[in-house]
Amino acid sequence: MEFTYLTLSSFLFGIAFHMMWNWLVNTGYTIIMMKRAIDDCVIFMAKNLQNVYEIKYLKEEAMRIAGRDEKYIEWQTKVDVREINSLKATCIRNFVNSVPPKYNRLIKFHDWETAMDYIDKTVKEVR
Repeated sequence: MEFTYLTLSSFLFGIAFHMMWNWLVNTGYTIIMMKRAIDDCVIFMAKNLQNVYEIKYLKEEAMRIAGRDEKYIEWQTKVDVREINSLKATCIRNFVNSVPPKYNRLIKFHDWETAMDYIDKTVKEVR
């Protein structure tokens, strides 16, 4: 009888240990996956914004070639800068809001500047 209780308790302990081990391993994998996804998404946003700046430059040059007035080009540049700043804020805000609350502590930035600092730090760590 004692052997049966010992066997049953060992079996139940093994099941509990297995469940806890699986939970820990899955949580670790999920955190690693979320961190890598955050890193990749921020780098992707930065690269896309770099393209926006290049397009803005080409737009200004095209207006100069087309003979637009310099005041019009300055005005258009101010409008573009305002739109780009709005785009930056919207990208970061939407990204931060899309991360599940459980993983909010993995996000080390709250605006565009801190996101760029985070990218610099992340890229330096990879090298």
